[in-house]
Amino acid sequence: MITTQSTTTKRRASVHKNLYDPALYRFPEPPLGVFQPKKQSIQLSSNEVISEDGDDKPSVAIEQVQEKFVSLFPHGIQQHLPEVDGKVTLVCLGWYVISSISSNLSKAILRDFTHPIALTEIQFLLNATFCILFISLVNFLKVEPFNKTTLSKACNNFPEGILPNYLNGSFKDCVTGKFLHPSKVIIIATFPMGIFQFVGHITSYKATSLIPVSLVHSMKALSPIITVGYYRLFQGKQYNPMTYLTLIPLILGVMVTCWSTHGNKKPNSKVNEAGLSIVTGLFHATVSMLIFVSQNIFAKSILTVKAKNGILPSSESSPTLQKKEISSIQIDKITILFYCSCTGFLLTLPLFLSGELFKDQSVFKDLTLNSFYLILIHGVTHFLQAMLAFQLIGMLSSVNYSVANIMKRIVIISVALIWESRFNFVQLLGLSMTLIGLYGYDKWGISRKAGYQL
Repeated sequence: MITTQSTTTKRRASVHKNLYDPALYRFPEPPLGVFQPKKQSIQLSSNEVISEDGDDKPSVAIEQVQEKFVSLFPHGIQQHLPEVDGKVTLVCLGWYVISSISSNLSKAILRDFTHPIALTEIQFLLNATFCILFISLVNFLKVEPFNKTTLSKACNNFPEGILPNYLNGSFKDCVTGKFLHPSKVIIIATFPMGIFQFVGHITSYKATSLIPVSLVHSMKALSPIITVGYYRLFQGKQYNPMTYLTLIPLILGVMVTCWSTHGNKKPNSKVNEAGLSIVTGLFHATVSMLIFVSQNIFAKSILTVKAKNGILPSSESSPTLQKKEISSIQIDKITILFYCSCTGFLLTLPLFLSGELFKDQSVFKDLTLNSFYLILIHGVTHFLQAMLAFQLIGMLSSVNYSVANIMKRIVIISVALIWESRFNFVQLLGLSMTLIGLYGYDKWGISRKAGYQL
C-alpha cells in the first residue's frame, strides 16, 4: 500500500484537522460564494470512511453555532457570506487576543527594561522551558490513574501533529530518551527556522523599543504582498488581476495608518534624533517582516510537505523516496518550537554575553521585580501564541496564513492605538482600507481554480 503525506485542503470551509493523515485527498470545490454549513464524510473504500470534521463533540458544537449564526441572516445575504471554518476561526480569535497581549507587553517591558537582546534571550529560554514542562505534563498524564482525569482528556483533544505520538508515560523513554535527543531530520528541519527566529525576534524587539507597537505591526502587515511577490517571481505561480487590484487598498491602508501614527507626534528640540529613531525602527520592522515571511514559507514546506520532498516522509514503502530520506519520524509542532527556541538561544548567547551582560548598564541593574513579572507573563503568552501560529501554518496555505496574519496585525494595531490613546479618524480610515483590501483579497483576489490556487 502506497501512502502519501497529507497537505491541507484549499477550501477554507473544509480544513482537515489531521495534517499527517496519509488518507487525505482533495475533492472538487463547491461554487464560490455558497456557504457550506455541514461537512460530509469522505468515502475512501468499501470499508473505510473518514469524516472531514471528525466525530468529536466540540466539532459538532462548532458547526451548530455556525449554522445558527448564518440562519440569522436573510437568504440573499447568506449567499454572499464568506465560507467559514469554525475551528480555524476559534484558533484565529485566540491567536489575535494572545498576540495583542504579548505585543503590548513587550512595549511595556522595553520601556523600562531597555535590553531587546536580553529580552530575546530570555524569551527563547522561557519557550524551551515551557515546551519541556508541557511535554512532561502530557507524558505524565498518560499513566494510570491520571489518564482518566479531565486534564488528561483535555490534552488528548489536541489536534494530531501538535504533540509527539510516542508519549506513553515513561519520562526516561519519552522525554529524556526521545524528545531531548533529536534525530538528524529534526535538526536539519528546525535549524534554519531557528535562524529565522533569532534574526526576526531581535529586529522585532529592536523596532518595538524605538517606535510605537502600532507602527511596527503596520509595517509587518505588508507580508501578503511579499508572499505574493515571492510565489509569482520565484515559484512561477499565476494570479488573476483581482489579486493585484485588491492589494492596492491594503497598501494604502497601511501607509495611511503609518502616516497618521507618526503625524501625531509633535516636533521638539530633538527632531533629528527622533527622526533617526523612527527611521531605524522602521528599518528593523521591515527586516523583521521579511524574516518572518521567509520563515512562514519555509515552515509551510516543513509542516505540510509532500512526500516527494523527503523531509517528513510518511511511508517506508514509497518508491518515490530515496532510502536516505526514509524515516518514520513526523515532526510535531512542540518539537519544532523547542528546537527553534534552543537554536535561537544559542545564536543569541554571544550577543547577550558581549553586549548586555557585562557592560556598564547591565541587565541585572534594570531588571526590577515588576519587569520580571511582565517578562514571565510575556513568556507565557508568547509560548501560547507560537503554538497557535504553528497550528495555523499547518491548517492554511501560505497566502491564506498571511491573510490571517495581517488580520492579527489589524487587531494588534487597533489595541495598540487604543492603548497608546492615539486612535483618531485618519487611523480608523487606514484600518478600514486595510480591512477592505483583506476582504477583497480573500474573496475575489485568489482564484479557486487549479491554475491559480497556491
